[in-house]
Amino acid sequence: MDYPNTFPTMKKIMFGLIVCSAMIGACSKSSTNPSFTPDCSGAVKSYSNDVFPVFQSSCNGCHSNFSNYFLISGDKSAIRSKIVDGSMPQNGSLSTIQKNSVVCWIDNGAPNN
Repeated sequence: MDYPNTFPTMKKIMFGLIVCSAMIGACSKSSTNPSFTPDCSGAVKSYSNDVFPVFQSSCNGCHSNFSNYFLISGDKSAIRSKIVDGSMPQNGSLSTIQKNSVVCWIDNGAPNN
């Protein structure tokens, strides 16, 4: 039996499968950065004691605009989202305690305390 046209078709199918797999892998960021669920039990988080030190040590290298309460609280929704989805900080990571501090502070109304 001779199957002269099978090989080109198989190459097309394999190429299509590889392309689809690569596209699915590229779109599934959640597999490498699972969402963070904060634990806000315990003491209420303070901007000056808990949150600002996180920004000084982990964010100000790239985000110098996060230098005071008003600038940070003004962007709190985006900050919370980026911490929860794991996309920030880009060149490092926050500890669970640091994540809880920022996210719980925001969830508590982002008081200037």
